[in-house]
Amino acid sequence: MRAAVIGLALCAGLPVAAFEPELPDGAQMLANEAKEQRVYALPTGAFEAGGLPVDRVTGEVRRRSWRIASGFDSTASVASKLAAQLSEQDFDIVFSCDAEACGGFDFRFETEVLLPPDMFVDLSDFVFLSAMKPTDVGLEAVGVLVSRTAEAGMVQVIDVGPSEAVIRQRPQLRPASEAGAESVPVAPADLTAFEQAGYQTLRDLEFETGSSRLGAGPFASLQALAAFLKADGARRVALVGHTDAVGGLDVNTDLSRKRAAAVMLRLIEAHGVDAGQLDAHGVGFLAPVASNLTEAGRAANRRVEAVLLNTQ
Repeated sequence: MRAAVIGLALCAGLPVAAFEPELPDGAQMLANEAKEQRVYALPTGAFEAGGLPVDRVTGEVRRRSWRIASGFDSTASVASKLAAQLSEQDFDIVFSCDAEACGGFDFRFETEVLLPPDMFVDLSDFVFLSAMKPTDVGLEAVGVLVSRTAEAGMVQVIDVGPSEAVIRQRPQLRPASEAGAESVPVAPADLTAFEQAGYQTLRDLEFETGSSRLGAGPFASLQALAAFLKADGARRVALVGHTDAVGGLDVNTDLSRKRAAAVMLRLIEAHGVDAGQLDAHGVGFLAPVASNLTEAGRAANRRVEAVLLNTQ
């Protein structure tokens, strides 16, 4: 379903809309902060071993919150409905947890939460959801926090997506009947965001299970990365493959290196990137962003990252 929706967006030349939660009629908006260009540290696992695994997603960040005075049945129920809405809007839920399973106090104070009165969190009753969606103009990510006070429910949504400038600058596609294969445009890179963060996770890539064979694509993340590199021949990027912790280290390290190499080859052959601007490496399961004890965590750990190298 997700691939079909993204395909329609590509053909129509339109960006996919950001997440808009549907809340009970009794919901009152408390915060609706203006978007700002920054990096959102989206939690992708529970707090454990002294740290919170996150995926740093660059783009325009928006913070919103609501108080649900009537129509609030329970934290778990509201969170379940929001998870269903995310899935319906073609987001992938990459992590979910409730209070103690999240890491309780430590999780609450390591993740980004709006200050009271815009958001209140009951440390014994909250649910957190992390979701991502690749689109034709870049990655969208959402962090949803649901909790309650003694009188009402509380919902916070922080989302991050491509900047308005990137969306406006995106070339319009001609209908397939009028365009040849060579006419597929390259999505513009959000250069400032990438350079500020220093790396980017290429979340929309697809590999066969246990294989280094990269799917046919097209992949918006590779289009954007190619545009970034071709705009300045001095730029260099290391492609770093990562796996989950299923299997031995040697096997996973080799698989992650081969996947990074497959991405490198695709950038060179399909997008015309100079080979001298790219390196490929694999680290197996040594740098997880989430717990390998859950399927959602393992899925988040299976990834390829583009790391910006110093050109000085």
